[in-house]
Order: sequence, then structure tokens, then C-alpha cells
Amino acid sequence: MNRLGEREAVLEILTGIRENGTYSHIAVKEMLDRCEREGMDRRQRAFVKRLTEGVIERRIELDDVLRRYAKKGARIRPVIRDILRMGIFQILYMDSVPDSAACNEAVKLTKKYGKKELSGFVNGLLRSAARDKEAGKLAADSAPGTGDLSDTGSLSRRFSMPEWIVSMWREQLGEEETEKLLEALLKVRPVAIRFDDRCSQERREEILAQMSEKGVKAVKGQYLPYCYELTGTDSIQELPGYREGLWTVQDESSMMVAEAAGLAGGETVYDVCAAPGGKAMHCASKLLAGSAGGTETGKVHAFDLSKGKTAQILKNVRRMHLPNVVVAQRDALIPVPEEAGKADVLLCDLPCSGLGVIGRKRDIKYHVTPEQLTELAQLQKSILRSAAVYLKEGGVLIYSTCTINKGENGEIAEFIEKEMGLRPDPLAPYLPDTVPGIRGNQLQLLPHVHGTDGFFLARFVKIKPDDQEET
Repeated sequence: MNRLGEREAVLEILTGIRENGTYSHIAVKEMLDRCEREGMDRRQRAFVKRLTEGVIERRIELDDVLRRYAKKGARIRPVIRDILRMGIFQILYMDSVPDSAACNEAVKLTKKYGKKELSGFVNGLLRSAARDKEAGKLAADSAPGTGDLSDTGSLSRRFSMPEWIVSMWREQLGEEETEKLLEALLKVRPVAIRFDDRCSQERREEILAQMSEKGVKAVKGQYLPYCYELTGTDSIQELPGYREGLWTVQDESSMMVAEAAGLAGGETVYDVCAAPGGKAMHCASKLLAGSAGGTETGKVHAFDLSKGKTAQILKNVRRMHLPNVVVAQRDALIPVPEEAGKADVLLCDLPCSGLGVIGRKRDIKYHVTPEQLTELAQLQKSILRSAAVYLKEGGVLIYSTCTINKGENGEIAEFIEKEMGLRPDPLAPYLPDTVPGIRGNQLQLLPHVHGTDGFFLARFVKIKPDDQEET
């Protein structure tokens, strides 16, 4: 078997993303699984992951650096551009790699995957970049003519974020908050996990101790007692407690949806865009835990559009041992009239731009467009109109997204209130009082403020006719 080296593995990932349009987090996982099968050790796999994610995440900055050294108007073959990006990233951000090694390995890759006659060009460019780094001239904000670091173009280059996103956030959040957000999105985030509500504190501590023995560090989340953040993880599925269904991967921001629902026990919950099932499963485990004292067990109906997504939900539900979850393939835009008024709680975690999870899915920022934001807002409104049929009078609707954009968040919340006639209901009684930024029935979570993904949620109640008359 011709086993891949670390940098060859990275180049194959980058090539696959470029040629096949594969999302980076999927391509990285597939390659790491392959590397493990081929005998690559944990340290080497960590190098592959770090270099791949770094090149993707810092692409705008790396290309800005590359333009300084390539001849103006020069056409660089895609594979050579990827090799150069890898070399520049190692020189700039991987102190454990000597600059000479970054250059030499890039030359080897060029000879193997590009053209031998280009090896001199690659070697010369990277060695010039390495010399300039030593002289303090290689930072993204040090190029001649970049101007004020606070302008949109400079922030874009410095934090490798498309200019239109920087501009939008500066308008919506302000300059200072935008810079803090951009910086936070480049930081490596731990893996957040949620222990099942039925898992005792004693069992939880046993599992955490076993994780520690495997070199995994676990610290409590910011706000919720069953949330822990893991660092030093390798294969999540091999960690203690995972296969037994005692915990699942879920960001703490997402966990707040089930908290905001305010489940008392016995409710019927509908989740209309449920894949991969985290929020539905969280509600289901809360309902099961609540029924232990004799309360009637509630039920969660988890829907999604495709067979593949519903299969994913089913797989997760079975691993977590949740008999009170009913999974079905259903288009959220097409309501089922026979089920009108069945839901005590309606979860609408809807398709969005995903700008809040850029720190985990690093290529999202290169795929989304301003036009898509408008289209997504219209889709969100359409789904909400259709899904609201399921909500009974007095029932609770939780709207949520994993993005940071008023057009998909605050403006949709306003639509739910003014166009759909649902009443905003305060979040504070349902969330920990340590969570900053709650504004009435809405909460925008931000990585630099909350230490979570960027996430939005809002709580509403369907007004009964007699209540509507009173108001």
C-alpha cells in the first residue's frame, strides 16, 4: 500500500474540495479516517487536520501574501497554488515546522504533483516569504498600501473574511464588535458535548475520568451543567460513553433551544427541520427524565426533507436510546392538515447562512453570497407559515438559526410577531441568569461574548383568541 505522507494527505483534501465541491469538514473527516486505517499516528493526523483547516480558514490572507511574490498577472496552476498556500501557512502559523522544512516539502510536492520545472519558482517564492517573515514584513496587515487596519479591506485580509461579510457585520454590530468577532472565529474551538439528562452525576464523573486517562481534557461549559468542552480529542466515537449513548456532540448554544422551550413534562414537540437531531433528542431526553417521577412521557416528532437526513436522525436517536422520538421524512413547506394544533412546542431551527459556525465549518464563508441571504430569509418565512399549523393555542414556538445576521434573525422574529400574530415571550425565566445579552424574547449568541458558536433564538407563544381580544 502506498501510504500518504501528511502533506500529501492535505493536498489531496484541498484538491478534492476544489474539484468536487466537497465541504471541508466532510473531506477532512474522510481523509483522517483513511489515514488512521493506513497507520498514520495521532500526532501526524493532528498535523493533517491543523494544516488543512488553517489553509482553508486563512485562504484570503494567504492569497494576499502570495500576490506579493508572484509576478503581476501570473497564472498559477491550482495544484501549485494549493502547495504554496500550504507552505505560506506553515511559515506564518506553524512554529513547530522549520521554515526550511516547509520550503523543502513544498518543492517535493511540486515535483510529484505539479511540474518539475516549477520547483524553482515554488522554492524561491517560499524562501523569500520566510526571509520577510523573519524581518517582520510578512503579516497580512504589513503589505504596502493596505491602509487603515480598521477599513473593511484590511479587516478582510487580516482575518480572511470576505469583504461583504465584514461590511455587513460592521453595519450591524459596529466596528469594535466586528473585529472581536472576526478574531474569535479564527480561534480553535473545543468540541462541546451534552450529557443525557438521564445520566447520573456519578456516572458522568466516571466517564470524564476515563476520558482523562485517554488524554482528553474536559472542562465545564459556560452556562449549562450537562455541557462539557473537550480538547485533545482524536476519534470522538471511541471515547467512553459515546457508543452507550450517554452523551452526544452538541454546541452549548444549540442546547439552549431545549432550555428555552421550558418543558414541564408530557408535551408533544414538533421539530420540522431536525437533522442531525440534536435539539429533538435533547427535548426527548428531558421529557424522559421528567417522566421518571410518574409524569406522562411526552413525545418528539422529528422531521426532515430527505431520506438521508432522516436516516441520520434515526441513527442518532437509536444510539441515545430515545423511544419517545418519532422520525419521519417530511417537507417543512407542506403541512399535514390532520396534525394541525397537535404541538405544545414547535422547534423551527431553519436553514440559514451558517455564518455563526464558520469556526467549525471553515469554507462556509466562501460559499454563501449576499443574494443567498435574501433567498434564505424568504425560505424561513415560508417554512414558518407552514409549520405554524402544527402549533396548538397557547403553544410555544422556538425560532433559531446558527448565523449572525439580522436579516435571518431579528427581522424574522419581527415577522413572526407582526405577520404571524405570535406573542413574544421572555426568555429570561428559562435560561441561566449568567447568559448575557438576552433581550426580551430574543438572544444572539456570539463567539467572542459567550464562548459558543454564533447562534440566535427567540421564543413565542401562540395567542388564544380570548387572550388576543384582551391585548
